[in-house]
Amino acid sequence: MKNRYRIEIYDEVKENDLTIYSDEGVSREHLTEIVFSNIRNFVGNIKAFVYDNKKKQKTLAIYLPIETVSKYNNKRLTAEELGMI
Repeated sequence: MKNRYRIEIYDEVKENDLTIYSDEGVSREHLTEIVFSNIRNFVGNIKAFVYDNKKKQKTLAIYLPIETVSKYNNKRLTAEELGMI
């Protein structure tokens, strides 16, 4: 089935959302690799999900807190920069 798996990665900023489609299954290691290769595009907490379009359910999920994202982006974000104030 073409585009059976949908990978969605998003954070608090809607403009940063990323959707990728795959014909083959996605392992946790592969999803982690995709998230970390795109981590500079995100701000704040990151959530990544893999949906199976045939079964209509989530098959895998990863959550990265803001501390991890900030560490890999080499800068500390304030609440003001995140739009929380």
